[in-house]
Amino acid sequence: MVRLFVIILPVFFAVTSFAYADPVITLSIDDVRSPLLNTAGVQASLTGSKESLLDIQLDEVAIQGKVWRGLRFSCHKFQIDNGLVRCDEGVLTSARSAPLLISFQFSSRHKILDVTIQTSSSEGRESWTLSAHWGKPSWGGMLTVTNGDISRIAEFLPVGENEILPTPIQGKGTINGSIKLHGDGDGLAGIDADLALDGLGFSDATGLHAGENISGEINAKAVRKGDGQGHLWKWNADVNWPSGEVFWQPLYFSAQGQRLTASGELNENIVRIVEGKLVLSGIGEMDLSGVIERPANTLRDFDLSADNLELSMLFSQVLKPFLANTPFADLKAAGQAGIRWRYRNSAHESLDVNLRDVSVEDERGRFAFSGVNARIPWQMQGANGKHEPTTADIHIQSSQLGRIPIGELHIPLKMEGWNLSIPRLTVPVLDGTLTLENFSASRKEGQAQEWQWQFSGGLSPISMQKLTEALGVQPMHGTLSGEIPRVSYNGSTVEVEGALLVRVFDGTVLIWNLKALDPMGPAATLMADVDMRNLDLNLLTGTFSFGNMQGRLDVAMHDLELFNWKPVKFDASLTSSPGNYPRRISQAAVQNISSLGGMGAAAAIQRSFLHFFDDFGYSKIGWSCSLRNGICHMDGIASEPMPNGYLIVKGGGIPAITVIGYNREVDWWELVSRLQRITQVSPKPIIN
Repeated sequence: MVRLFVIILPVFFAVTSFAYADPVITLSIDDVRSPLLNTAGVQASLTGSKESLLDIQLDEVAIQGKVWRGLRFSCHKFQIDNGLVRCDEGVLTSARSAPLLISFQFSSRHKILDVTIQTSSSEGRESWTLSAHWGKPSWGGMLTVTNGDISRIAEFLPVGENEILPTPIQGKGTINGSIKLHGDGDGLAGIDADLALDGLGFSDATGLHAGENISGEINAKAVRKGDGQGHLWKWNADVNWPSGEVFWQPLYFSAQGQRLTASGELNENIVRIVEGKLVLSGIGEMDLSGVIERPANTLRDFDLSADNLELSMLFSQVLKPFLANTPFADLKAAGQAGIRWRYRNSAHESLDVNLRDVSVEDERGRFAFSGVNARIPWQMQGANGKHEPTTADIHIQSSQLGRIPIGELHIPLKMEGWNLSIPRLTVPVLDGTLTLENFSASRKEGQAQEWQWQFSGGLSPISMQKLTEALGVQPMHGTLSGEIPRVSYNGSTVEVEGALLVRVFDGTVLIWNLKALDPMGPAATLMADVDMRNLDLNLLTGTFSFGNMQGRLDVAMHDLELFNWKPVKFDASLTSSPGNYPRRISQAAVQNISSLGGMGAAAAIQRSFLHFFDDFGYSKIGWSCSLRNGICHMDGIASEPMPNGYLIVKGGGIPAITVIGYNREVDWWELVSRLQRITQVSPKPIIN
């Protein structure tokens, strides 16, 4: 309502211009329209000559989309004397706001105007005082605010949203200070503001921008350069924020002495920050400059540089909120960072990052890196408009993937715009090495989430004992090695083109049709076909408390599907490998195989004098499981005459043994539970 009084002044001057002609004057105007405001139903009256009653009523006033109805200004002590117009006890009311007490004096002879607007409350009285003077060629004014209600300012802000300054729909708090204005025949020529805010709170219609209990100081100055149209303003500002909280989607800040100082230029088309410094407590200092295009208030150009940023606070307060709902939402970081960022024509142009003794850790335990020192000079394009190739120098002292430790790394990352490549990288893994070759990654411009990458490589022998110890699982013996064909990622799916060859348990494992959907997400899906050939049963069963078996085994697992890394579908089979080799099975292994069916469904075992022997001969092993809907549908080498019977172990040699299964359907997780019990506890076999 403060500004509404300024709207009433033209009507007031129209009435007072006739004040000497007649003691009773009335004026009625239906509509007044202008680019600034529209009014309807204007009525004014002046009664008396020296100490008169002035009454002005407006049915409706609209300013920048804001509408006020039922406005009335009354002054019971209105005086006109020798060119001086004075009101000592004026009251401005509206249909939705509390009354405002207004006093003013205006002198056309001395060219002065003084207006004081106060609330009717006697406690913590709010006051807005405007003093203005004018003449030729200059004019000036000063607005002094004491305990001003910020919600009154919010009423006059334009309606609409933009990416820099959305319009608040709620505002509270108080403002104290002054704003000085001066001008000339070409209009406003200078502004000097010193303001203090206290208890500021705001929110917008979307709920994505809000603040609470904010206090701060704003010192700003702007001077017009040049005359006439298209003039340029030089400005500087100093903003200090000692207390309060702000949420600006997706960022949340609490005040810790943050400060912004800046200077620049503006006109009707742009706001230019020529020099700025942002001090973030606990993070560091940043130098910045840039250009904001008006009237949309969109960022066109920006430069930011900083040398000694504390990465832990920078990551948690500024960077991490942008990673929400991504696979990297649970990261934390520490160390020192330097940054040079250049943004031109609404696009990233270059980013130069220096990392010093940085550590990055995934709180879900998927990976961790420590002792990271790097220089990453990324360049989108040069002066000729083409991509400029650069090379990053990245050293990682140690890292970890899951529970597997990784040795020291030097990564020669080549960059050409959004195209990244590593010709060859050797990764120390336990007592072996993982070699990546021809790694390349690229991103479609304008689609930040659609990264694509590919690589190939190989794995030199790694001790299975060291690997299983690192993973915290049952110790195994032998070595693990393999060849990695082309592996690619298209933005959502990891796919292996060709077959992944792994050597383990003195046999080979061939993995093909391998595909992972959303591999870093909360519910990853993996699909594959697996063929294992000529596995050494002695090495395999000797790893677990299962009982000893000698021989060779082929395993096939087709149409394998894991959801959240748990099997939901597959067709698996185990059969003896072809060829001549010793085929023996211990009593413990027989007992454990027979117990997989559970009580009442144990396998039938030949019984006679076999309890005198520690192991037995066999000619063939065969077992299969088709997993559907949580049920394992089982079968063996062949069906047996007894109900639901199927042959698992076919006897051969002296002494021979045959094992027959009876239960063809078992709950998958119950079967897994039995296997875990068998391999963890070695029961004493008893055969009668």
